[in-house]
Amino acid sequence: MIDKNGKIFGKINIIDLLIILIIIAAAVFFATKAFTPAQEASESETTTLRVVFCSNKVPSGIAESIEIGSPAFEDTTDVPFGKVVSVESAPAYTYMVDDEGNQVKTEVAYTDEVYVTVELEGKLTDKGLYVDGRLYGVGASFTMHFGKTSLYAYVSGVSEAE
Repeated sequence: MIDKNGKIFGKINIIDLLIILIIIAAAVFFATKAFTPAQEASESETTTLRVVFCSNKVPSGIAESIEIGSPAFEDTTDVPFGKVVSVESAPAYTYMVDDEGNQVKTEVAYTDEVYVTVELEGKLTDKGLYVDGRLYGVGASFTMHFGKTSLYAYVSGVSEAE
């Protein structure tokens, strides 16, 4: 099996084999850490929380397609975010420079800013919000599904439900 040059089956060196095994073990360790839900999230009870999502520059009328009571979930990981409890929209604005060089708040035509509030079971800590074993924080952005409507949104607020 091991020849006089220290090679297994005459092809691979024992030291090379050890290095390959160490690399595989490290990859398994880091993959396990990356894809295992955080332990902190399961240490205590969850509470009912409200999370507000904001989506900027959404085509006008999209907010009307989001129904109260619709299930909410994050697209990439399919993490459930409870149900929609309120939807608000307002015209979207941007800032432009006028002829005198002053910044002027200007409405963006045919677009809205949409705020969707959901209620869910989660754990709020100093590090952020744990939902389904995953950590989220204010400012985190991703594609959210609210029933049949999908929006690229960011977390604009988290609080305990009243």
